Amino acid sequence: MTTSSIESLYKDHHNWLYGWLRSKLGCAHSAADLAHDTYVRVLTTGNVPQADDSRRYLSQIAKGLVIDLYRRRQIEAAYLETISHLPELEAPSAEMRHIIIETLLEIDSILQQLPEKVRRAFLLRQFDGLSYQQIAKQLNVSVSSIEKYIARALAACYKAMVLYPS
Repeated sequence: MTTSSIESLYKDHHNWLYGWLRSKLGCAHSAADLAHDTYVRVLTTGNVPQADDSRRYLSQIAKGLVIDLYRRRQIEAAYLETISHLPELEAPSAEMRHIIIETLLEIDSILQQLPEKVRRAFLLRQFDGLSYQQIAKQLNVSVSSIEKYIARALAACYKAMVLYPS
């Protein structure tokens, strides 16, 4: 990766990428942010595509960032909806809300890396309070599979806590 190759990539495709993102998002500010983040991702990975593959490569990165943006907005909206029902004196401060949302995003990221059944079993246990037998019946697997799924999800959460302590 050379500085000139990044400069060329940016000069040749930034306007196109920004326009593409703006049409997808309907928001100039979000499009500008994600276009910037796309090039930051290119810089951090050090992978500069061949000239004829540049738009496909940039759009692939940008699509992932759009998905992350939507996921973040969903999590934020769900959290804000939840705390909107709290009495004003019990509502967390703006700083605490930010910390909680960031923590929820980290948890979501960990869970998204797990296989679907492992993630569903973990969420059914943690949030719905279902027994292993109930989860097994719902997912149409054995109880021993549920035990393994829950253990795998807990191990992923523990690993994240060890690697990224608060």
